[in-house]
Amino acid sequence: MTGREDLMLGFRLAVGGGRGSIVRLLLSTVGIGLAVAVLLIGASAGTVKENRDQRTYAASPRYGQIPGIAPLNYHATTTDFRGQAISLVHLQATGPNSPIPPGVDRLPAPGEVFLSPKLDELVAADTSGLLRPRLPGKPVGIIDAEAVLNPNDLVVYAGTGNPRNGVAIYAFGAPPGYETPFERGLLSLLLLGLFVLLTPVFIFVGTVSRLGGAARDRRLAALRLAGSSLAQLRRITAAESLVGAAAGLVVGTALFLLFRGTAANLQVFRFGLYPDDLTPSWPLVVLIVLAVPALTVAAAWASQRHLVVEPLGVVRETAQPKRRLWWRLLPVVIGILLIAPDFGVASELGRWALIGGAALLMVGIPALLPWLLERVVSRIKGGPPSFQLAIRRMQSDSGTPSRVVAGLCVVLAGAIALQSLLAGQAAMEADRHDDTGGRITVYADGSVADRAIAAVRTVPGAADFQVLRSLFVEGKRQDGMLVLIAVADCATIEATTTATGCRDGDVFADPSFLHIGQSAKITDNDKREQPWTVPVTPRPFEVKPSSVTETLAPQVLATPAAVAGVDLASALVTATLRGTTGNPDFVELVRNSVAPYSGQVTVAAYKGERASTEALMFDDARDILLGGALFVLLLAGVSLLVLAQEQVRERRRALGALSATGVPVRVIVRSLLWQNGIPLLLGIVLATATGIAVAALGKRLFWDGLYVDWSAVALLAAAAVVMVLLVTASTVPSVRSAAKTENLRTE
Repeated sequence: MTGREDLMLGFRLAVGGGRGSIVRLLLSTVGIGLAVAVLLIGASAGTVKENRDQRTYAASPRYGQIPGIAPLNYHATTTDFRGQAISLVHLQATGPNSPIPPGVDRLPAPGEVFLSPKLDELVAADTSGLLRPRLPGKPVGIIDAEAVLNPNDLVVYAGTGNPRNGVAIYAFGAPPGYETPFERGLLSLLLLGLFVLLTPVFIFVGTVSRLGGAARDRRLAALRLAGSSLAQLRRITAAESLVGAAAGLVVGTALFLLFRGTAANLQVFRFGLYPDDLTPSWPLVVLIVLAVPALTVAAAWASQRHLVVEPLGVVRETAQPKRRLWWRLLPVVIGILLIAPDFGVASELGRWALIGGAALLMVGIPALLPWLLERVVSRIKGGPPSFQLAIRRMQSDSGTPSRVVAGLCVVLAGAIALQSLLAGQAAMEADRHDDTGGRITVYADGSVADRAIAAVRTVPGAADFQVLRSLFVEGKRQDGMLVLIAVADCATIEATTTATGCRDGDVFADPSFLHIGQSAKITDNDKREQPWTVPVTPRPFEVKPSSVTETLAPQVLATPAAVAGVDLASALVTATLRGTTGNPDFVELVRNSVAPYSGQVTVAAYKGERASTEALMFDDARDILLGGALFVLLLAGVSLLVLAQEQVRERRRALGALSATGVPVRVIVRSLLWQNGIPLLLGIVLATATGIAVAALGKRLFWDGLYVDWSAVALLAAAAVVMVLLVTASTVPSVRSAAKTENLRTE
């Protein structure tokens, strides 16, 4: 036969070899299809970032003066509604050619607002009536969806007649700003997470390609008897594998397109995607189309490397070569060498060295696990019959179960490392911004502070107010910088510090910093300087934790009488309060009370709400990576299930013989549980150690201490164990069928 005829025969055997061939083809198609869908999503990561960068660029204001352009007064603030962040962008034109933000065809007039699509839906769906008063004007239009950074973003463009606090901008479309250490760290974690999620996919493709090995061996023996050469057998094997790979590519593309069409409607993550974002780059698409079939063929050929196919039968070499350790340690050693030197995560070299080193450490799991399993099972002796059956099976073939478990353990290690890093950072950010013990905090410009605080006091249940006015004062500092002075009444000072016996007219500071009769200058938010003479000897003080004073961290505290004659009208005001009614929407009532001062007053309630943008981004990244990890864990579970069913199918004769000699079915089932469980337990130990090591090294991304999320470790390990139990339970009907004595007549 010619090469073309060999390939055609392989195609016919794959699709027309009876019921068994069809079942194997379906399993391979589904398995490879899921893997291809994941690879296409991963290949879209570059487009996702590029499109987001373009939208960010288009909406970023340019502050450099442009001749002939009337500047736009621009002021961006945020508010919250039941834990959802709403971005308020206040705009005021200064001329007919003032720039217009992307997504609208004109600037809103004073009293008008443009809403993003999701915010418009939220306003229409709000039955409480608490959200609409928050809007600084009447809705007159919708911002174009393509101009909003994320499909689920809540954005308001508001026209204003008050230019205070705004900055002059001359265009939209600024180049990206400086990448902060936080952004570098988060991007590095996401890149590492992408590697973690994609690595097991290739292992899974290789495993699926080995399905039906025993039946394929018998077919090859028949072909050998018919006169086929060994080279022809390899071509026929490749053609059989390519059928499943090609069908998997089609199914995977269809699954990807289905997911892509619903991407904008996903509400799981705050940072959503537009369908156009999920567009894999063509070089990567070509690579996937070529790599998946190549991997399936290579895996099928690799499964036959110890196989001797002769006309009268198939013989597999029983004495497998001893696995060598040296090359399996190479990824671990190289990974440590990349991570050990502190290149600094601020540099591009440091970031990629850390990512590459962590990736190589996790590559060490699939490399080390087969060797480790071989060494462990070779030394185990004795035990109950089911245990001995499992050990003997793994002694004869420890590679197959370890390959599947290795992919699952790469996911475990990566998930443990990333969840520990992200959970720790989210907790630190939340603690860092939850400095007022759950109290509601109001920040107000001095020009409207008195009216805003008075409006808040009218909210039912508002109590326990602590109000500080912030200015700057000259002091004895080596760097010559001004220091913060906070003006508050004695009730606030005694409630937030350890000071006692406060009287109006007192000053609290380090006596070596200020002294009685000292002349200084106080500077307010408008850069006005006013003379001040320290009226009394300052008293030392210490702030109480979770108080408004600790949040501001002033070096000087003064009572109102101590700064008599100083104009406080432009001082920034920070006030905290508590609600006493138990109304879950109390904070929304507070926000609505100061809604007329939008852009000049901000209300923050960290207890039970978002703590900060950084904390939210860490939580979002955790959700994204956890969702991906669970999906890939499910993929590994499907791989384990397919492998378990295929092993039962291939061992029907052996299982029937065991049953005929008196071995109960329950013993056989328990032996399968041991076969799946022992590699998994070894893998969990190895994955946990690797994950914690990567987390310990990765903490340099944020310069914070190590935080191991043991609950996530336990949850992921438990999920893997439950998966093995379910896979084993699913094989019980097949084992019972295979263990029937009459099967010996046909098998």
